[in-house]
Amino acid sequence: MIEAVCWDVGGVFSGRPLDAVGGLATEHGLDPDEVFSAIFGPYHLDGDHTWHRLERGQITLKEAWADVEAAIGAFGVELTLRDFFSQFGNDPADRSVVSDTVRDLHGRGIAQAIITNNVKEFSESENGGWRSIVPMDVMSVVTDSSAVGMRKPDPAIYLHTLAELDVAAERAVFLDDMDANVQAARDLGMHGIVVGGDPAPAMTELVALVDQLS
Repeated sequence: MIEAVCWDVGGVFSGRPLDAVGGLATEHGLDPDEVFSAIFGPYHLDGDHTWHRLERGQITLKEAWADVEAAIGAFGVELTLRDFFSQFGNDPADRSVVSDTVRDLHGRGIAQAIITNNVKEFSESENGGWRSIVPMDVMSVVTDSSAVGMRKPDPAIYLHTLAELDVAAERAVFLDDMDANVQAARDLGMHGIVVGGDPAPAMTELVALVDQLS
C-alpha cells in the first residue's frame, strides 16, 4: 500500500531546467550537457560544486553568482546566468495535471511531501518563489535542501523526509525529472518515477501504481 508521495519541484511542477538550459545552449552551438554541468555541477552527485553548496545553504546566491558566470564565460559566449534563468518559463507542457494528481491522491488519504534541491533566495522571492506553483496546503512535509543542509541524491535527504512522514520507504513514491535522484530513492526501497518533458505519462504511472498497491 502506498501511504505517501514525495515530489520534486523544478521539472515536475514547472518546466525542466535541463530543457531550459539545453535549448539556449543549442542555440549558441554548445553542448547542453556540458553547459548544464558547468552551471549546476554533476547532478548525479552531491559534491563541492558551487551550485551544490548553494543548494545546501552553505553560501548565498550572491556569493555563487560570480563563480557560475565565470563557468559560463569559459565557453566563450556572451551569455549570463540570468539568460538561462529567463528560459525557465518557456515550458510548452500543461503542468496542471501534476497539481490535480496531488490533490486527487491527497483526497484518497495519501500523504504528500516535497523533496526539492533549491536555493534559499528562490523560496523567499516577492512572488512566493517556487512555493507559488505547488499546492502547499496539502503538503504534510516540505524538505528544502537549502533549509536542511542536504540535497539529492544524498540518501540522507530522503530518509529525513520519510522520518518526518513516519512512512516506510517501500510505502512511498518519489517523482523527479532527474534519473539519478529517482535512482537514489529506489536504492532506499522507495518506488521511483521519472517525470519527462510531458508530465502526464508519469502521473498516469503514479495513479496506476497507487491503484495496484491499494
